[in-house]
Amino acid sequence: MTKDMLKFVVEHLKDWDPVLQYAGILLVAGIPFAEAMLATMAGTVLELPVVWVLLLGFVGNLLSVMTIVAPFHALFRWLRNRPNKKSGFVRRRSERARELFDKYGVPGLALISPLIASGHIAAFTSLAAGTGKRKVIVWHIVSIAVYSVVGLAVGLFLKTKLIE
Repeated sequence: MTKDMLKFVVEHLKDWDPVLQYAGILLVAGIPFAEAMLATMAGTVLELPVVWVLLLGFVGNLLSVMTIVAPFHALFRWLRNRPNKKSGFVRRRSERARELFDKYGVPGLALISPLIASGHIAAFTSLAAGTGKRKVIVWHIVSIAVYSVVGLAVGLFLKTKLIE
């Protein structure tokens, strides 16, 4: 995530009605690669109430990740249990996902992925590797909570730097 992304979001939301600013924070939190960290940073820089910024950043990101978890959990369960699963594209992709999963596990993927890619990709990869839906959800709740607070803290820091 870059400073330009934060500047872009803040520039677009700053002139909006406060209710729409809250909706904007919720929507930004749901965008892969932006997620809760950018949303809470932007909300803090816009001087919206911290509790609402945290809540909206968390909920927006969680809802968007859950839209990945629910359908893909069912799809991957079906793919693993289908009668003919000997080879092909899906099989090769599943093996690669399994390698990543074996290396980092669900906690590692959930906690590291927002820094290098997206929590959405981590959820998809965890499910593709055969992890249960509940474990993926729990670790993504933890990850989203952590990055919501990190974004809030960075936003508070940036706000004080912008005021100086």
